[in-house]
Amino acid sequence: MLSKHKSLWALGAALWVLSAPAQAQAQELDQITQEGGSNDPLLDIALEDLLVLESTSVAKKRQNVRDSAAAVYVISQEEIRNTPGGTIPDLLRRVPGLEVGEIANGATAVSIRGFNGRNSNSLLVMVDGRTIYVSTLSGVFWDQLNLPLQDIERIEVVRGPGATLWGANAVNGVINIITKHSGETLGARAHARLGNRNQEAALSYGARLGDNATLRAHGSYGRDEGLQSIDGEDLGTATNSGELGLRLDWEPTERDTYTLQADLSAGSGDSTTIRIDPFLVDPTPIEVVTQTKYTAANVLARWRRQQSDDLNWSVQAYYSHIHREELGFFDLQWSIADVDFGANWRPNETHDINFGINGRAIWDDFSTIEPNITFQREENTDLWISGYIQDDISLIQDTLRLTIGAKLERNNFTGFEFQPGVRIFYRPDENIGVWAAATRAVRTPSRFERDADLQFVAAPAFSRTNPSPLTLFPTLLGSQDLESENVTAFEGGFRADLAPKWNFDVAAYYNLYENLNQPTAISANPVFIPGVPFPVSIDADVQFQSRGVTDTWGVEAVLKGEIASWWQTQLSYSHFNFKKGIDPTTGTPFTGFLALKGSPKHQAAFTNNFQIGSSLALNTQLRYVDSLLGGQVPSYFAGDVQLRYEAPNGLDVSLIGENLFEDRRLEFLQDSYPAPASFNPRSVSLELRYRF
Repeated sequence: MLSKHKSLWALGAALWVLSAPAQAQAQELDQITQEGGSNDPLLDIALEDLLVLESTSVAKKRQNVRDSAAAVYVISQEEIRNTPGGTIPDLLRRVPGLEVGEIANGATAVSIRGFNGRNSNSLLVMVDGRTIYVSTLSGVFWDQLNLPLQDIERIEVVRGPGATLWGANAVNGVINIITKHSGETLGARAHARLGNRNQEAALSYGARLGDNATLRAHGSYGRDEGLQSIDGEDLGTATNSGELGLRLDWEPTERDTYTLQADLSAGSGDSTTIRIDPFLVDPTPIEVVTQTKYTAANVLARWRRQQSDDLNWSVQAYYSHIHREELGFFDLQWSIADVDFGANWRPNETHDINFGINGRAIWDDFSTIEPNITFQREENTDLWISGYIQDDISLIQDTLRLTIGAKLERNNFTGFEFQPGVRIFYRPDENIGVWAAATRAVRTPSRFERDADLQFVAAPAFSRTNPSPLTLFPTLLGSQDLESENVTAFEGGFRADLAPKWNFDVAAYYNLYENLNQPTAISANPVFIPGVPFPVSIDADVQFQSRGVTDTWGVEAVLKGEIASWWQTQLSYSHFNFKKGIDPTTGTPFTGFLALKGSPKHQAAFTNNFQIGSSLALNTQLRYVDSLLGGQVPSYFAGDVQLRYEAPNGLDVSLIGENLFEDRRLEFLQDSYPAPASFNPRSVSLELRYRF
């Protein structure tokens, strides 16, 4: 009897580990399914200028987006200004192929081309080249990203692997948020937003320090009232956050540029979680309001030098520290020190070479508060060293270009990682561009995957996640033997200027993933008690192992143009699909496919920007997002609008409405711990911007 059900116990343990956070949401999800002329220089930017924006994230050098052999989208200053949403994740919703969903207060799922979740581990995010990807949990704390939007120059989004230049964890994409040079923000600027859901204020001031230096200082504060229950009830959650920062730019000579940036931020917020005693059989869930609080500090210094007409180089160093206590689950202190040297050399008209080296140290101290979570080591240090080289080879001048490169990294837990790439770009005429690429990228295992031991709540017999006849007590174990996940990606794209002021861009991809980390049942032991001749329960150990494989594929397209001098429009669509993976050693399904179900199969967006006279602007955004998690999160349409009055004295006044089509909507489910489903409510706000 025991032998007959051992495989059922093992399968049940693995499924239970993956679906535990969703158990507490099941009742709510059933209910959801049943209910089914200005003084602003930005205004002088012509559409043709927006269509030839430059990017530095694809090739680590300034390059026209139209000439990039990658799927790249640049969110410009004008698009930032015209987007109704007030956060960086809101801005990212307009990018084709990018997945954004609010999970709970202070938690947002952001990913590119699959694997979306609370900790989207395949996306590298940077601010001015400084990573904000936290390796301990393999993800980004989006609630800690409090940059004033008025200080952002542009946001570069590269869809697809970027590891050849940026290294490990740039698996499915790279987001680089680039702030403005302080010389572009002289004077004072104030911003305030008051609404039924959030309130925020920001003030920045830029000044000259002599003839060759400029300084900008900023401060910001924000409060978010939080999400709601399915019935529109307040979940008792709200977040408060603030940031102080400065940027100094000094150009003592025509060849040298020095930059110093520093910021300090802090925040706290309440969230509703569901607490379950993992040592009880079929326990009663209890909703508890707990708090997350954090402090973070960053300092970055950079020296760029134009050595000659053919050679320029830069040296950058930064240090970041985070202290975060999350919802009574853990207390994390995480620090990173990074030194980078990069150069661009053009020895002749044929070759354009980028090369560089990097050293990095990461320290963390991860202590747990809940008794069912322990770490094999509370403190840890990871060391990295890497080098890269990439050559843009002009095969036919201004027509055909081949790019080959590779990055070699060495870390102290997975060893050497080799990440090569080859790209080709062909321009048959000045209005058409065609490109293709084949690349390899890796994601290194997080500290949690390597070191954590987690006792999950008991799974009752014959339940959805435990088909066996005995109650299951699963424990998830970390593994020091994990390998890096890797992807081999094949991409291609087509760009065309269809007509004056009209641009079309489409990209397609096929990704092959190997060594995906998945919870795998390694033991299922019956538990006996004295006097009872048969087992009363099962203790099952489930361990992260590098055994999963899967394929993903999709297409992304965007059409942008100007219908009239006062009417600009953009239409985008993306499709994502995947093959249910298997464990090649056992032939069993790869349970990590649940993460892929967190990505919508179809997404579409339609934005319109109307300039009504010299002082009035109307901006609208309509989006469709397909259902997630097998229909547990329904598909939805979202409509946002911004009406802005631009006064001649430097004052802008905007009336903004978000989520106008329904009272509230569900965008994602908490996948890190049990929590009630949280709904994004309709909101109305008044925004003021003043330059003086």
